[in-house]
Amino acid sequence: MQGSIETLNGRPSVIILDADYSGMERVGEKILEAFPFPWTGKRVVIKPNILGPYPPEKGITTHPSLVRSLVKALKKQGASCVVGDNPGLNGYAANERCAKISGIQDAADGCFINFAKETIQMDVKSRFLDKLVVSKAILDADIVINVPKFKTHLQTKITGAVKNMFGILVGAEKARVHLSAAKPENFSQALVDIYQIRIPDLTIMDAVVGMQGNGPSGSDLRPIGKILASENSVSVDGLMAAMMGLTPNNVDTLRIASHRRLGEVDPAKMEIQGTWSRLKGFKMPLTFASQGLIGTALNKIYYRPLVKPRLSVRPELCTQCGVCVQHCPAQALTMEEVPALDEKKCISCYCCYELCSTQAIELTGLMRRVTKRGKS
Repeated sequence: MQGSIETLNGRPSVIILDADYSGMERVGEKILEAFPFPWTGKRVVIKPNILGPYPPEKGITTHPSLVRSLVKALKKQGASCVVGDNPGLNGYAANERCAKISGIQDAADGCFINFAKETIQMDVKSRFLDKLVVSKAILDADIVINVPKFKTHLQTKITGAVKNMFGILVGAEKARVHLSAAKPENFSQALVDIYQIRIPDLTIMDAVVGMQGNGPSGSDLRPIGKILASENSVSVDGLMAAMMGLTPNNVDTLRIASHRRLGEVDPAKMEIQGTWSRLKGFKMPLTFASQGLIGTALNKIYYRPLVKPRLSVRPELCTQCGVCVQHCPAQALTMEEVPALDEKKCISCYCCYELCSTQAIELTGLMRRVTKRGKS
């Protein structure tokens, strides 16, 4: 952590802090100072990214040191805070297991709650689904703090602040969304619909160590050394995309959110305090070939059988736990000696890939013979 934060015109659009996990203790206080909400006596929900049962060193989930710093700062301000998420794994016990392994349950210092414990079925303004089951804690909160990771995503290019709110859905609801909005653009539209159920009041992105390549549960980590914070999640994602070398409006979630006037996505039009730059050689997922004309054309047709990446299993890493089979929205997987895929049923949501805790599932494709996690 370097320097101090000075607000611009009251509050900056986005602030960028230099940070590392060993020096995270004061980050929470400095962010709360920069965004002076009336914290005292408020019910504050901290919503990190707890994708699955991954330890902090994997770089897949929000780092517990950031959560710990925020909890400490909020308690000091007199807020009543809770920490929670609905991971990709279904089941009440899975919620707590993932929080424990990720280190976030301990970092919450007694404030962790199981988001699956109390739920509400509510109407949703979406052309894909009219009702969804949502964690009650999110709807009851006075203030929601969204704490995502800086990562790529096989289906949506990026997974950051907007997509992190997908975690307000409970149990098998995520699978229903994947099935109802299977195509990438449709799924991105559904993500923005869900984001609008409860737009966060503050977003704090863990970009100390990001993920490139085949995210959101790959192993190709990218040291960045930043924390991004804003009252607008869409702007944080726009800045993240630009840092990755993407044109924000070429990312479906950002284009849709911008069209709905949910936030500015172009860093040139933001009020930014702190330094940032495009990350040289930042790798996109295999599912998104490039930003050039040829890559754009391939990206539009990658769902065709001859072009889209195929799933491959490394037998030496597979434990036959069955998580991928149980959580496949399209029921396209069956367990044999290793998981077997029915490509006719596959909707390319890559849930099996991102939920495989041993990282046994890889991709093969037309452009690259085998893509191992962390390589391209």
